[in-house]
Amino acid sequence: MQLQDFVSQIENRQFPLNWPGQWVAGRWLPAKRPNAFKASLNPNNGEKLVEIGIDKETLVNAIDFASKEQAAFGQLDLTKRLEILAKFRQALLDYQNVAELILRIEAGKPQWESSEDVRSSANYLTWAIEHGEELFANLTQPLAAGPHRGIKVELRPIGVTAAYLPFSTPLTSFIYYFTASVLAGCPLILSSSTHALMISMLFAFLAEQQNIPAAALQVVFGNFSSFKQVIADKRVQAILYTGSREHCDSIRIESRLAVPRQLVLQSGGKNAVIVHSSANIEDAVRCVTYGALKTSGQRCTSTSRVFVYRSLMPEFCEAITAAFRSIKVGRTDLWDQPTREQPFMGPLYSEKAVDKFLRFQTMANRESSTTLLWGQAVEESSGGFFVSPSLHYLRSFDNNSAYQGNILFSPDVAIYEYDILDAAIDQINTTDASFSVSFIGDPAVLEARRGLFLAPNLMLNTPTVEIEATLPLGGRLQSGHHRFHGPGTALYLCYPQVISHDPEAYSMICSWPWKAN
Repeated sequence: MQLQDFVSQIENRQFPLNWPGQWVAGRWLPAKRPNAFKASLNPNNGEKLVEIGIDKETLVNAIDFASKEQAAFGQLDLTKRLEILAKFRQALLDYQNVAELILRIEAGKPQWESSEDVRSSANYLTWAIEHGEELFANLTQPLAAGPHRGIKVELRPIGVTAAYLPFSTPLTSFIYYFTASVLAGCPLILSSSTHALMISMLFAFLAEQQNIPAAALQVVFGNFSSFKQVIADKRVQAILYTGSREHCDSIRIESRLAVPRQLVLQSGGKNAVIVHSSANIEDAVRCVTYGALKTSGQRCTSTSRVFVYRSLMPEFCEAITAAFRSIKVGRTDLWDQPTREQPFMGPLYSEKAVDKFLRFQTMANRESSTTLLWGQAVEESSGGFFVSPSLHYLRSFDNNSAYQGNILFSPDVAIYEYDILDAAIDQINTTDASFSVSFIGDPAVLEARRGLFLAPNLMLNTPTVEIEATLPLGGRLQSGHHRFHGPGTALYLCYPQVISHDPEAYSMICSWPWKAN
């Protein structure tokens, strides 16, 4: 199977696609003795998109190859590594329409969001390509600017890196992983979620088409269980993962015996918007709607709480309810629709996600003072996984309640009113899972209070979610441990090494009376 065959099958809706096998050592390998078969389903209608076979032998082959090639790949000049990123960026732009179609079909993203993901991914690669050398110089700055004289600093790649592709942000997450590993000089083994098989196939085809070094990227198709088989091998020196907290905990346990292993893990966030007394209501409504409903609320950075200054509460509730009611929910895989008929919000990723959303609606209705919008399953003749967004006004804040404290990963917002800003900040700080807090209002107020926030990313008059490929920092505590995001992730995939040659130290050693008289 060639790239053009793959593209043709997608454009002509010839599902399920032919699966060429695992992308290992620069070639497609069929599963030899698959012990399980998994399929990616279109969340718009439940249609099987592609079915893959999982076998442990092929996973081991990928690790064997990456381990054998890691020294040579790590020794590639940084300029050569940046050329790899430039090639992939060009391939992404050449096949932009295909990437957007896949995101619309497999990830349930509407057209506007799919286009935004491709644009931000290309911009991210452009920045890394143009600033890669500067980035590495900045990463070693503490050593270069330190008291030691005559040192030459170099960042050495940590080794084989495994990454897992989440269903909600498959393109932007891959670009984030791939950029960091290529910059660091670490062979990347990409494992795909069963909800991101088709986009993973595209990444492998683009690597093949651009003749990207085989060590730079291998793609093994499977699920989280097969990913755990990959990371059970102690030769895997780093793990990049975005997903549930339960899975993050499982990875930490799995990695206890791999002492030098680097973990860059992030899980869902409980993110808040503050609508200050100085806020413009229209701005606030735009930010909450975008933050809560992008990717149907299924992002680590999605908005799930809003704290509104008391006097603005009636106006805000009326405006946000009208905005949410006006949102068009519908199929994202119908690319022949006129622009005006395309939805703003697509389906959830699975039937399981719909069931979870509906259970929490019942809990929310019990706890809320007023249910402004009750989220419901949206009946579609296609049989997809659609829900309507929900809004709940709560008079009392309780971070320990099942509804208020849990990360729902769905288009649901809890609204609270406040009188004292510091008290609202204290309530926001009760979660250990915040990625970002969005402050809508006077910038001077946020600047004066910034020391009170525990959230790593403070967004001023912008949504809690990413507009570009990623926020600057990971989430709080188990949501990301405030780690660097973006190209700075390359720091975690390297270790510094110095050569010291200090003439003064050499003179001292030469004059040292080490021989007895």
